[in-house]
Amino acid sequence: MKEYDVIVVGSGAGLLIVEKALAHDLSVALVDKGPLGGTCLNLGCIPSKMLIYPGDRVAEIREAGKLGVSAEVREIDFLSIMERMRNTVRKGESHIREGIGHTENLDFYEGTGYFVKDSVIEINREQIKGRKIFIAAGARPRIPSVKGIEKAEYLTNESVLQLREKPKSLIIIGGGYIGAEYAHFFSAMGVKVVLLQSNARLVPDEEPEISDLLKKEMERWMDIRTGSRKKS
Repeated sequence: MKEYDVIVVGSGAGLLIVEKALAHDLSVALVDKGPLGGTCLNLGCIPSKMLIYPGDRVAEIREAGKLGVSAEVREIDFLSIMERMRNTVRKGESHIREGIGHTENLDFYEGTGYFVKDSVIEINREQIKGRKIFIAAGARPRIPSVKGIEKAEYLTNESVLQLREKPKSLIIIGGGYIGAEYAHFFSAMGVKVVLLQSNARLVPDEEPEISDLLKKEMERWMDIRTGSRKKS
């Protein structure tokens, strides 16, 4: 059984731990079932901003008349926008994989790890032991307990990134920053969007003035319903 100073489970924020451990000349094992890069690269910061950017350009064209500029959006190639985003994610994952392969004192175990005893993890029938083990496995979407949702072909913040055809309409449940970002993008793409938020405010973690202004602006292009709660 191979032993390491540090075992890190998760290649998102976990790579920060890997980097710090290697800087102190420690032996490190990284465990991840893939894709590499964690939430930010694959499901969060990178793909969402790749989509928000063309959404912003559409919004600018809509508002160009205020500046005395006559412009219009004639066509939106939804598939091209989505493929551009997915290609960027794939390239990022490839660069991380290449970097891991060239890093000394770092072994990569690709697969799902299971604890089989104290300080021992098994991956693909191979067991490794760590003096310190860090679990940075990220999070998963929480599916709300809405009656009948199991029968609906619903999307999550993960599966929405795999769309190849633009939906005609969307109901987005949740008015935090993730829900607001996707509402903005899909509305700009010409999708009829209804955003449902249980809180009395949109993006409630922001200052009330920001929340109110954002809701006022976004309501020009979509239906936003705050204070919406499911009926049991």
